[in-house]
Amino acid sequence: MIMKIEDSEEFYKKIIETLNNGRIIAIPTDTVYGLAVSASDAAAVSKLQDLKKRESKPFTIFVSKSIINTYAVVVKKKIIDYFLPGPVTVILRKSEELALPGIGEKIGIRIPQTEFVLRLLNVFQKPLAVTSANVAGDEPLRTASEIVARFPDLGIVVDAGEIGTTASTVLDLTTTPLTVLRKGKIPILEVEKIYGRRVRMGPGLKVNVLFVCTGNSCRSPMAEALLRTMIDPRHAEVRSAGTNTVAGQPASAFAQQIAAEFKGSLGPHQSRELSPDLIQWADLILVMQYKHYQAVTEFAPDAVAKTFLLKEYKHRSRNNEVSDPIGKDIDAYRDTALDMYPSLKILARDIEKRYLK
Repeated sequence: MIMKIEDSEEFYKKIIETLNNGRIIAIPTDTVYGLAVSASDAAAVSKLQDLKKRESKPFTIFVSKSIINTYAVVVKKKIIDYFLPGPVTVILRKSEELALPGIGEKIGIRIPQTEFVLRLLNVFQKPLAVTSANVAGDEPLRTASEIVARFPDLGIVVDAGEIGTTASTVLDLTTTPLTVLRKGKIPILEVEKIYGRRVRMGPGLKVNVLFVCTGNSCRSPMAEALLRTMIDPRHAEVRSAGTNTVAGQPASAFAQQIAAEFKGSLGPHQSRELSPDLIQWADLILVMQYKHYQAVTEFAPDAVAKTFLLKEYKHRSRNNEVSDPIGKDIDAYRDTALDMYPSLKILARDIEKRYLK
């Protein structure tokens, strides 16, 4: 049954009856649609595991913020206070006296920032076990009709229109420093700003770095090539883009020559335009000039937390912009690379420190 969100007691009463009867429902969140059951109902949790086609991974628990400490040992309270409600899942140690089906020593807690979910949690007065609306390994489903087509036996599908597929950021607060277990809607650098120190990156995660200049033919490709010579490829993915470029062009001959002098390679490089998708992909965006910073933040105002002038990231420089060598001789290109080099070394060390044990 598909139900549009209503601001009525009858609407929430119907959902609660369905949950109390052990049925699975689909609900909208501030990230993706989720499949939910009453977290204290062992039979319902087992049904959800079967539907999701996964066995051991525990489900995230939705609870009202006022009762988090009933379910978990609260640490790093600054993170919880700032990001919840919001698109973040925090991993905490489970309260010793608490017993929930499928939950071991740790518990993942999430409080979406949507009026519907907040009210449902307040009215239901019990935790929900929730997972994204998809079979394990598939992309999350975006609409109520897609969910009904894939899961026709659900009790209720709450329809909030089309929702995206970017999941919540998952932070393990039981470690020091805290560990990012899944990258998601909240950028890593925004988490670090509130946390006050670098985070640790979890197994298999990379820091996605995007360099931006104008034509994507010299400065940003050289920065990309030089950084790759300084970092463990298991720890970072590096790309570059231009704010005013023709896509598919090679790096300039001088840029290729200078990259080779620094033991890098620009042979496979093809220019690309800055795009919202690239901005979303990046964990860190480093630009050459103020005009590039303005271009990024005009595309995506939310990217301000992760966008910096290359020469301002983690240090101050007397001249904060990297000059454009286009149209000049090879010595100008070499000077540009040398101008960027100290900042790139600082960047490489900064990335690697997120992987130290």
